[in-house]
Amino acid sequence: MRNKFSGIVFDMDGVLIDSEPIVKTSGQAAARLFGAELSDDLYNNLIGLPAKEVENGLQQAFGAAFPMQEFRNELEILWHEHVQAHGMPIKPGIEHVLETLRENAIPFAIATSTPTERAQFSLTTAGIHHHFDVIVGGDQVSSGKPAPDIFLAAAEKIQIQPTSCIAFEDSAVGVKAASSAGMYTIMIPDQKPPDDATKARFSEMFSSMPAASPRLFELLGFSGT
Repeated sequence: MRNKFSGIVFDMDGVLIDSEPIVKTSGQAAARLFGAELSDDLYNNLIGLPAKEVENGLQQAFGAAFPMQEFRNELEILWHEHVQAHGMPIKPGIEHVLETLRENAIPFAIATSTPTERAQFSLTTAGIHHHFDVIVGGDQVSSGKPAPDIFLAAAEKIQIQPTSCIAFEDSAVGVKAASSAGMYTIMIPDQKPPDDATKARFSEMFSSMPAASPRLFELLGFSGT
């Protein structure tokens, strides 16, 4: 297996850092300021999409008169206030995985719909930015998830063929993007369980990174203990 898989591409939000609850809470509070209700279902349907598509989805749900720019500004304020007060938690098992990959000289990257600058801020706040030499944000590709472009760009930057990469994703759109790029796609659902279409696309699914890491190390050809 060592010859088949030689690189890893991680989604960020919901895989590396436990950021989705913060974004959801901030978004729901911001929407209420403008008389709208951002339901859990609506939020979950938008997870993983590029920022522009998220805004289009909100505009369709809330109506053409919804003040998107003002909403975006309020969301950013609320999000930053929460992160500054409480920090950015990382997902369980992530530090062990990243350290093990480094020790075994396995190249890895991030492919996230989040804009690069914000991704760097989140990773720095979470204390894991130093692990990543390659971060491909949503602002670096013309077509975001579920298109495969961001995963293909990440594979190119770490100089590994996409079919030799293992991708970690938590969302349906992310799984579609990674699998369309030809990557061996492992799903770790975060906010929403996979539907049938998503189940047909991922290679394997685990409940958490600690549950997935033994299989990851097996695919890479070492124990990881």
